[in-house]
Amino acid sequence: MKYALNIKKNNKNSLCILLNGKKYEVNSQWLYEHSHNTEIRDPYTKQLLIEAAEISPSLKIIDAKIKNETLAITFSDKSKHKYKINYICSQIEKVSVSDDKFLWNKKNIKIPKYNFKNINDKVLFDIMSSVEKVGFCLVRNIPKKKNGLNELMKLIGPVKKTNWGGIADVKNINKAYDLTMTTRGLENHTDNPYRFPTQGYIFLHCIENANNGGENTITDGFNIANILRKKHKKYFDTLTSFNTFFRYADKNAYLENKCKLIELDDENNICQIRYNNRTEVMPYESHKRLNEYIKARRKFWDLIKDSKNNIQIKQMSGDMLILDNYRVLHGRKSYKDQENKRYFRQGYMDRDIFQSKLKTASSS
Repeated sequence: MKYALNIKKNNKNSLCILLNGKKYEVNSQWLYEHSHNTEIRDPYTKQLLIEAAEISPSLKIIDAKIKNETLAITFSDKSKHKYKINYICSQIEKVSVSDDKFLWNKKNIKIPKYNFKNINDKVLFDIMSSVEKVGFCLVRNIPKKKNGLNELMKLIGPVKKTNWGGIADVKNINKAYDLTMTTRGLENHTDNPYRFPTQGYIFLHCIENANNGGENTITDGFNIANILRKKHKKYFDTLTSFNTFFRYADKNAYLENKCKLIELDDENNICQIRYNNRTEVMPYESHKRLNEYIKARRKFWDLIKDSKNNIQIKQMSGDMLILDNYRVLHGRKSYKDQENKRYFRQGYMDRDIFQSKLKTASSS
């Protein structure tokens, strides 16, 4: 990492830092708020002790020097502060959220597989890192009991409760309240886009599968969105700007959400994919705008269902799939199960819980 530092001659409200060949102007109050001085920030909680909005608007940098990888600054209020250069650089040049993602299709993906019998801190970190990198992983030998998936989930964080409860059955039932609870095949989709926020992660545990059919399909929604962005920019722009509508309703719940099929963050990175044909309720728009959306959605679906972009996994007893519900789309082949033995259990987890554990988990 290469850097250089100088104070602007005519304006001491900022520093100029040259970092890896790019110039950044760093605001004096930004530096003040990032101080770890004990009168500024609590050493244990790392939370601010001062009211940042009351910092003097005339705050200036009187002096700034770098020595031994440490930036020392004296401010106009006569306070002195020291900053690790690595910390300042990490805050300035934040890694793009998409940089650590591996975009995949059927040809270039190797299914990440783990054995729960070997679980320890390192294996748990590797499991979560795989989900972060490719959007899913397969964990074998989860206990084959009703709440067996919680043996792994509790190592990460609490199960998200919904109107269906916590850990829920996935099996064929009479008078099914959702097509998931039938033997019907399920097209590739993301779960519950009618919720706000949408569940971050899916934990799908197989206690017993059908002998005939029932394979899971998985495709990388980020890769598909990236194909649209590169090869069909007009469709990409439509799907990142058109607000569609999703709804789920039964006698106990009425859930709805207005949102886009491809969501971008404030740096134009793809940050969430939605697709759920069963629950989309197309909103009224102008004839022209709807036609644009219909064409773009059709191209999106063509890529989602393309066999070149899909893999199949037939879960066996004790297998659990962990799926990033903001990224991968999953489906299920239809199945025949005359004795109705096929039995899966499913739990959801909020995104912040999973991400927090990943950031604090040990890789050693």
